[in-house]
Amino acid sequence: MSHLKGSVLVLCVGVVVSFGALAFRFASDEGTADAWEYLFFRGVGMVIAVSLVLGFRHRSKVWSEFAQIRPSHVGIGVVLGFISCAFIIALEVTTVAFVLFLQTMAPIIAAYLSWVIMSERVSRQAVVATALSIVGIVVMFSGTVTQDIRPAALFAITIPIGFGLYATLVRATENMNSAVPLLTAGITLMIAGAIAVALGNGFSIDLRDALIGIFAGSFLLGFPMAVFNVAQKVVPSPETALLLMSEVVLAPLWAWIFVEEIPELTTLIGGSIVLGSVVWLTLSRRQPAR
Repeated sequence: MSHLKGSVLVLCVGVVVSFGALAFRFASDEGTADAWEYLFFRGVGMVIAVSLVLGFRHRSKVWSEFAQIRPSHVGIGVVLGFISCAFIIALEVTTVAFVLFLQTMAPIIAAYLSWVIMSERVSRQAVVATALSIVGIVVMFSGTVTQDIRPAALFAITIPIGFGLYATLVRATENMNSAVPLLTAGITLMIAGAIAVALGNGFSIDLRDALIGIFAGSFLLGFPMAVFNVAQKVVPSPETALLLMSEVVLAPLWAWIFVEEIPELTTLIGGSIVLGSVVWLTLSRRQPAR
């Protein structure tokens, strides 16, 4: 695969994944699903998609791939599953724009976690981007108390922390099939969703919203991530981060167009500061073309 084809695929992955938040809005705000029911069926869709990809890529060697799974690989998948849970739960208490803008902090957090876990030096650019992002986050969070966004939206800060940890652990782990964390994450969603629903009032979701969850887990998450894992091998990480910003830009736009969800002004101003600092950091990491 050429660099150009890989870049186009990564960009397309960002566009496709950007519809994930909108799918949850259709199933919850305009449907019958609560967050945990939706997460269960999202996990079902994810497991189906990743299982099909594994079967197609490895065919008769699937079981040998499973034999190479280590506890650390499963742990990385559990972290990814937690991120997916946090994303959906955060969407119940705040806007799509708020969650997505916060999510862009993952590369900055990953830089510090790489320092702790892998002893990699934190660059000056990362320190500057951190300071700017903190300003942006303060502006965003100022709206959680004085405006319509609930203080529970502060929970969304766990999403970029989880993404940063996930990215660092993936880099630090060798000989891991990239589909294993995705499969483990899907199973984690199913288990967490089933337990939460069982402790509550049981399943009350209708067929339409269950199918939306399965569709979101497979076509808006599982299959795109499988494509991303292939495409990123020919696209440098800084360029990958920039191309995936398409999700951050488009997801709030879809929410505004299709469900008339208008983000707070503080979210847009603070989010723009965070997004700008991350883009600047990413561009500063790019190597000059030879």
